[in-house]
Amino acid sequence: MTLYRLTLRLTAPLGTPLASPTVFGQLCWVKHEAEGEAALEDWLAQPQRLWRVSDGFPHDFLPKPLCRPRVQTAAPPEDHKKRKKRTLVRRKTWLAHQGHWNEYAVATDDFRKDAALPRRTAHNVIDRQGRGTLDKGGLFFLEEDWRFALEKEKGEASPDLVDIYVETDDGGEAVKGLFARLGAAGYGRDASTGRGRWVVESIEEEKDLLKGQGDRRMSLSRGVLTPETMRDALWKLEPHFGRAGPQIALCGYSPFKKPVLLTRPGTSFRPEGSGPCGRWLTGIHPERPEIGLNGFHVTIPFAEAPLEATI
Repeated sequence: MTLYRLTLRLTAPLGTPLASPTVFGQLCWVKHEAEGEAALEDWLAQPQRLWRVSDGFPHDFLPKPLCRPRVQTAAPPEDHKKRKKRTLVRRKTWLAHQGHWNEYAVATDDFRKDAALPRRTAHNVIDRQGRGTLDKGGLFFLEEDWRFALEKEKGEASPDLVDIYVETDDGGEAVKGLFARLGAAGYGRDASTGRGRWVVESIEEEKDLLKGQGDRRMSLSRGVLTPETMRDALWKLEPHFGRAGPQIALCGYSPFKKPVLLTRPGTSFRPEGSGPCGRWLTGIHPERPEIGLNGFHVTIPFAEAPLEATI
């Protein structure tokens, strides 16, 4: 498969974070509308053909890999705290250290927090009988991506630019076309009122990130851990609450999928064999067993620097 890097320019705020399984699910509906139900069913029936999609990251940043802990007695406690909170690393810094990764050999300023980490916002439940909001139990919470609303930081890329990586055999034009259609139609929650819009700023075959040599790989996606192909893995889990979308809900089915636990971007592991990392999940909808979730990973190679000491 060929790895592509898309740069999207957001033209409206995102109501739904750019999580890889959600992005892929929305692309499926765009494909359904453009090519028909038979084409989508044929695509999903062949997991080896499925696109492997990353999360969306601030332009020119990548997730910081999870690695074995190191004892750095010379570093002040404040430095440890800053590094722990900053989950992204500059792309150019990653390329310079990809073959001998040690985050303590990298300047703290080369890391940053993901300012677009989902914010949980409270909303009132409306009393459908016309009496305003409910007095008891009248709140529910939704996650939002606030990247679009952020001001440009000094020396940083514009906050409305997002990088997404896609691995596929279908070619760059097919990737660009489907993402452009999704950006025009609207992605995620409140797309009907103008949220979730973007244009494809650029797309290019990604070669630099694959040049590095190493015995480990880092995931850029939220996916399923497959021990047979992902050995000695270090990961953090996060619940994923998927939605089936209005196309299903308007037909009388539940819009809610079963929650699943997925590994977050930054998961690192030692690859084993030639099989894919991750898998296609089934049985995640209570009424529609054919509905699945793309739990495949986009991964890039790296190597850790030798450990002087470990905890």
